[in-house]
Amino acid sequence: MSTSCHKVPPVKSNYVPLGTIEKFNDLDVYVSKPTNGSKPFKKAVVVGYDIFGFHPNVKQFCDLLTKAGYLVVLPDYFRGKTAPIVSQGVQALIDFVLKTFTPEVIIKDTLSVTNHLKSEFGSKDFGYTGFCWGGIMGSKLCAIKEFNACVLVHYGPLQVDDFKKSQCPIAFLPSSEDQDSQPFVDAMKDKPFANKNFQKRFVDMVHGFSASRGDWSDPLISQRVNEVIEITGKFFRDNVGCN
Repeated sequence: MSTSCHKVPPVKSNYVPLGTIEKFNDLDVYVSKPTNGSKPFKKAVVVGYDIFGFHPNVKQFCDLLTKAGYLVVLPDYFRGKTAPIVSQGVQALIDFVLKTFTPEVIIKDTLSVTNHLKSEFGSKDFGYTGFCWGGIMGSKLCAIKEFNACVLVHYGPLQVDDFKKSQCPIAFLPSSEDQDSQPFVDAMKDKPFANKNFQKRFVDMVHGFSASRGDWSDPLISQRVNEVIEITGKFFRDNVGCN
C-alpha cells in the first residue's frame, strides 16, 4: 500500500449523499440512480471503495458519475466492520482487510451484485471503478468476463500477471505515489482491446485524493477529482456504452 494508507486518515466531509442504501441479498449497497431515467438501466457501474469503506467522498463520486447516465452501485464489501478496526490503527485495518476479504470473497460478492442488477434493474453491461484496495480488487475482477471496462484510481499494489488474464480494457489513474502503470499496459499488449487501454498519472496529487483522503474543498484537488470523473465517464461511454 502507499504510505498514505498507513499515515493519512480519512478526511471529514459534510456531504449529504443523494442515493439510498438497498439490500442486495445480505449485502448493503449504496445505489445512485440517474435522475433523468427509469428502469431498465442497461448500463451499470460497480464501485469498489478504499480501506475506509462507506466514506461520503466515495458516495459523492458515485453521485457525480451517475450524472453521466449510469446506474452506480457501491457495495459495502466490509459489511460495516471497518469502523471498529480503525480505532486500533491503520495497519490493523489493512491487515484485517487483506486477510478477511480475499479476492475470492470479493469476486463472489461482486457477481451477486451484478446478478441482482440484472434481475432487478435490467442491467446488461457493466463497468467497474476501484480506489486503493478497490483498485487491487479491480485487477482480479477484470479477469472474470463480467465487466466491459475497469477504471483503477490511485490503486494499491498491483501484480503484472493479473493483467495477463484481463478480459476487458482498463484505465489506470495513479497518483504521484502509485506504481507505474506501463508494465500493466504492456502485459495486455496482445489483447484484442490493447489499443483501448488508458493511463494518466496525476503527478500533483497524493494517494487517496479521489476517495476518503481527498479534501475536496481544496480547489486543485476538486479540479483533479472532476478530471478523474470525466475520464471515467468517457472511458465507460467508449467501452460500456450509455443508457
